[in-house]
Amino acid sequence: MPLYEFECIKCRGNVEKSLKTLEGKQDSKTVKSLVEKFDNIHAIEVIDLENEKIVAKHGRKGKDSIFNDFYLKGGTLLALFNMKNYRFSELIYEEGDEKKVKCYCGEKKKVEKVISTFSFTKDLSTNMPKPDLSNLPPSVRNRTHIGEYIEEKDRPKSHRPPKGGR
Repeated sequence: MPLYEFECIKCRGNVEKSLKTLEGKQDSKTVKSLVEKFDNIHAIEVIDLENEKIVAKHGRKGKDSIFNDFYLKGGTLLALFNMKNYRFSELIYEEGDEKKVKCYCGEKKKVEKVISTFSFTKDLSTNMPKPDLSNLPPSVRNRTHIGEYIEEKDRPKSHRPPKGGR
């Protein structure tokens, strides 16, 4: 019973089209039209990171939705999408089950298997690498802080009983 991850090409394409449109124009009218045009996008917020202000915003947080953030204009703008997740996991019991996989939007044929994010993590107690901030503008990079705190569930299990009983 392997666990595979899939992406809906149609839903991912909607997000990619929206990002391409936002690269050119980031006003409220454009953001509103994108939210209304694509049914898998509930809300979009465009934030100017250098001036720390919201450039455009439309929509509301959807039920069972996720937030994805994308950088525009060399990392000076942040496009925050609230949308239905177009990446999902499925258990495949038999060889033919992979053809029956469908996205929440009902799409069956345009669903592709992708490299699982689970495959990069052998041991959940290991610390994930910190993100590379070198591609962000200096004004944004200087105000970004990534702390050293590790949640209890993610800490290495160092207090285990010795093997052999005692």
